[in-house]
Amino acid sequence: MRSLLIIQASLVLIGVAISFYYLANDGLLSAAYGGAIALANTVLLSRRLDSAGEMAEDNPESGVLTLYLGVVQRFIFVLVMFAVGMGLLKLSPPPMLGTFALAQLAYMLFGSKHAKPMQAKKMPVDDAANK
Repeated sequence: MRSLLIIQASLVLIGVAISFYYLANDGLLSAAYGGAIALANTVLLSRRLDSAGEMAEDNPESGVLTLYLGVVQRFIFVLVMFAVGMGLLKLSPPPMLGTFALAQLAYMLFGSKHAKPMQAKKMPVDDAANK
């Protein structure tokens, strides 16, 4: 999970730099806030995966339930943090959402880097069906 956070932090820095270039200080704080939401979301995911793994050793159903609750928790967390950023802090939405979205690309980059090539499975031929 550490390398995912490194990729994500790098993408956040790129998003902050782009926002600062185009919007100056107005974009800087908004982009940093959106990136911080993404990074915190990843930390929540990591913690939930660890606890679900430990629970699954004893009871697989509780591990799955923990994962589902983690999805709901992270979804609500992201929504509340965006509401705080746009509503209370009056941050500009485009840099915030753009940097958050850019940071989410880390999941795709991390997944493609660690994906194992799929092998085509040979299906057994049913001789009775071919007759």
